[in-house]
Amino acid sequence: MFKRFLSLFKVLYRTHVTYLKNEQKNLLYELSKKEIRKISEHKAYSEIIKLQKHSETLYSLNEELDIYQQLLKEITDSKESYQERLKTNEDIIHLNYNIENVTNLIIEDIILFYKSYVNKDHHLDATEIKMEITAGVGGLEAKMFAKELFHMYENFCKVRNYEYEIKDTINDESKENKNIVLYIRGNNVYEDFYQENGIHRVQRIPINSKKVQTSTSVVFIFDEKKQKDNIMKKIKFSKKDLIIETKRSGGAGGQSVNKNETCVKIIHKPTNIFVEVQKTSSQIQNKNIAMQLLKDKLYNFYYELEKNNFLKDKKNQKQTADRSHKIRTYNFLHNVIIDHITNTQYSGIQNFFKGNMLIQLINKKKQLYYQNIIDQTIQYIFSLIDCQTGDLTIYYPKNKLK
Repeated sequence: MFKRFLSLFKVLYRTHVTYLKNEQKNLLYELSKKEIRKISEHKAYSEIIKLQKHSETLYSLNEELDIYQQLLKEITDSKESYQERLKTNEDIIHLNYNIENVTNLIIEDIILFYKSYVNKDHHLDATEIKMEITAGVGGLEAKMFAKELFHMYENFCKVRNYEYEIKDTINDESKENKNIVLYIRGNNVYEDFYQENGIHRVQRIPINSKKVQTSTSVVFIFDEKKQKDNIMKKIKFSKKDLIIETKRSGGAGGQSVNKNETCVKIIHKPTNIFVEVQKTSSQIQNKNIAMQLLKDKLYNFYYELEKNNFLKDKKNQKQTADRSHKIRTYNFLHNVIIDHITNTQYSGIQNFFKGNMLIQLINKKKQLYYQNIIDQTIQYIFSLIDCQTGDLTIYYPKNKLK
């Protein structure tokens, strides 16, 4: 019961961060008029019918609202009076209330359909993320900026009531954090942080210089639990993928260790990654230890591979830590933040770092994110309906959102 309530809460939360565009409404009205025949026993059929019925209701309510508004306009003397009566007329208020409720139901239908059929590899229900903030181009200035970004997200977590845990920091000789790793937990946490992925650029005059310097830090968001499951599938190997060698162990350990082939070396042929273990005097124990170490090494290998592939994704402007590929610029000279995804500008960098202004930006980015989900899902549904073969399972959308 609690899980069902939590799921409903998440959906209702999402309906408040997105809406239906006019072109989306037009497509839903078109859907409401379509004749949908039952095709096989595919589960999507009942979900499409449910969405169609809600679309029919929305269409009827909007038609009724248009009639009431037209009648009100005809009996009203002036434009000002008409606008005032629109706000106070009980029938219109009630209709708008019903339209909003049905719209939220439709958005709920679309999001659930997206998760069930369009992109099962989504991260919308993730309640924990791993965040890595890594200094990029700019030396010491980049490391200082990485630390400032960390404090910005720390403040954001406090405003949002998210739990966070600093897992790891890597220091270099300058004693400034070059890499900061933290885990953040809470409902809707992935949605809030997903589009913070990428290169953040800072422009200012460093303490030890008189010239403006441009530096960068890279923010990487990771749904580690789901990604770990995906990676674990990749490292399930068969015997044919391995070369297992044994030899006598070297060094201290007694006669048994030096005379018997207790040292075990395992090579993973697809990646050429290997481990060698001679911890115990038992070949079986060393082999078990080696297998676990190999899995750990392979996990780290695929994790870094996933991360590097993500950073090379041109679509999300995360190719490298180069200055030319950025999602946001923090210009201290003009005291402004420019977000290149939403093409918006905010004044007051220090206030932005406190977290409250970041909420405004993230909510705007989530609207764009959910608009893409709604567009993609409606297109997917129409492709199923219009499919000539009648097989609801043959269409697979391109460019899935994560």
